[in-house]
Amino acid sequence: MSYDVGLVTTGVPHLAAADHDLPGLLHALAEAGFTANAPVWNDPAVDWADYRLIVMRSPWDYPERHGEFMAWLDRVSGVTTVLNAPELIRWNIDKRYLDELSDRGVPCVPYEFCETTTEAGAALSGLSGRVVVKPSVSAGARDTGLFEPGDPAALALAERIVAGGKTVMVQPAVASVVTNGENGLFFFGGSYAYAIHKGPILALGGGYSGGEYTEDISRAEPTTTEIDLGHRAVAAVTDIFGEAPLYARVDIALTAEGPALLEMEVFEPSYFVEVVPQAAEFFVRALGTPHHRNEGAAE
Repeated sequence: MSYDVGLVTTGVPHLAAADHDLPGLLHALAEAGFTANAPVWNDPAVDWADYRLIVMRSPWDYPERHGEFMAWLDRVSGVTTVLNAPELIRWNIDKRYLDELSDRGVPCVPYEFCETTTEAGAALSGLSGRVVVKPSVSAGARDTGLFEPGDPAALALAERIVAGGKTVMVQPAVASVVTNGENGLFFFGGSYAYAIHKGPILALGGGYSGGEYTEDISRAEPTTTEIDLGHRAVAAVTDIFGEAPLYARVDIALTAEGPALLEMEVFEPSYFVEVVPQAAEFFVRALGTPHHRNEGAAE
């Protein structure tokens, strides 16, 4: 059987169960006349040529299988259309993309990338307040910690990240994010659609608030300054790759200097359909534009 759309997910049960968007998205696609299902990215039984288009949804075991995932992405993009585009995914999968956005004038929360434990130690020593340590390639805040200045657990986490063959990212913790959380602004086809607020996730000293990764999501009404920053980030990506991404989430922190970019997710963000039911309509509308529909409809 052939399908118009495949919403790519994971075969890891607890990760797949965390994708609460899938039922709403599949329903909205069916209502719009698309044939669609949710194939697992590394399922050998899937014939990807059966799909006119695949959309990255929740392949959330990719950090532990990074090489395998990237090889799969190369293969599957040879037989069908992938959105967001593979070159955009490759760019976004490593947080070093922040360098390019910063160079294009997008204000970002300060950060430093460290290839060695020594570099991480120097970066930590250079900060006077609380710090956040994370890998440059990660999902779901895995191996991410919030620490007081001088806490040896921060360097221990950096050592573990380096030992796992990854790059360490060190940032000053933004006080408003630690206490109140952050806003995530969603853009579909380059246009602003809606925003959510994500409550604080990290516990001081490492680990998660409440002991496990839990997202406290609510609808948000961002300021015009935040929306402007989101537009600037999406415009920078559009300029880099020549077209607006099908979907993008722009995470923004409120710093003393004003809104600043924490992260831009154009790979596999949750849309939070349960919180914002209209999200499914925004997604299908962007997918159904002549550009994207025709791009993936070659016979």
